[in-house]
Amino acid sequence: MRLFITTLSLFSVISFGYALAGYGGSMFGGRMRMDYVLWGLLAGFAFAGLALWLWSRHKAEFFLDGTEGPERADETAQDGPGGEPGAL
Repeated sequence: MRLFITTLSLFSVISFGYALAGYGGSMFGGRMRMDYVLWGLLAGFAFAGLALWLWSRHKAEFFLDGTEGPERADETAQDGPGGEPGAL
């Protein structure tokens, strides 16, 4: 699910880029592409909204409390300089 939400976020950025490209064409001697602007804005907000909605539904998967996962095999190999586990 994380990869899918990240992909939706990326699509929203790309869609907003299309909207800017349609608007920016008039600044470089061309004509404004209103279809690029409208489709880019509509798709950008749709992808961003869907990504935020999915994230809010599945946000429990993103925040782990640290109790799950493999046990540390060698405690002394990962100790910090003061001999305390996790110290840097």
